[in-house]
Amino acid sequence: MLIRSYQSSDLDELKRITIEGFDGTAIDQNVERALGILGDHDWRWRKVRHVDEDVEANPTGVFVAEDDGKVLGYVSTRLDRESAKGRIPNLAVDKAARGRGIGRRLIEHALDYFRREGMVFAMIETMTNNPVGQHLYPSCGFVEAGRQIHYAIRL
Repeated sequence: MLIRSYQSSDLDELKRITIEGFDGTAIDQNVERALGILGDHDWRWRKVRHVDEDVEANPTGVFVAEDDGKVLGYVSTRLDRESAKGRIPNLAVDKAARGRGIGRRLIEHALDYFRREGMVFAMIETMTNNPVGQHLYPSCGFVEAGRQIHYAIRL
C-alpha cells in the first residue's frame, strides 16, 4: 500500500468512501434522523461537500491510500499557521479495506505532514456513536480535550 498526494481524479472515489465511511456517524445524518430531510438535499450531499471544501482549502494536505491503483482511503488536513494547529477534518477508509491499519497509517502520515509544516499540535474529532474513532485516535496518541453536544431545530 502506498500513501500519496491527492489528485483531482480521486475526487469521486473520495466522495464514495466518505458516504460509506460516515454512514451511521455523520452529524448531518443524526440531525436528519431527528428532524427529517432538510431542504433539497440529504445528509450525504452535505457530507460530500466537506470533501470539496477540503480539497479546495488545502489540496496539498489531502493524502490517499492506494493499492494497485485502487483508492482504499484518505485523510484531509487543515493548517492554522497562526496558532500552529493542524486539524484532520475527514478520514475515511473503504469498507472492504478496513481492519488493515490504513486509517492509522493515514493519521500518521497527516501527523508527519503537520510536523513538516511547523505545527505544534494536532486535533481530530469524532462522534460518540463512532467507536472506531474513539479507539483509534487515542491509540495514535490523541488525548480527549473536551466534549460537545450538538442541538438542531427545524426552521
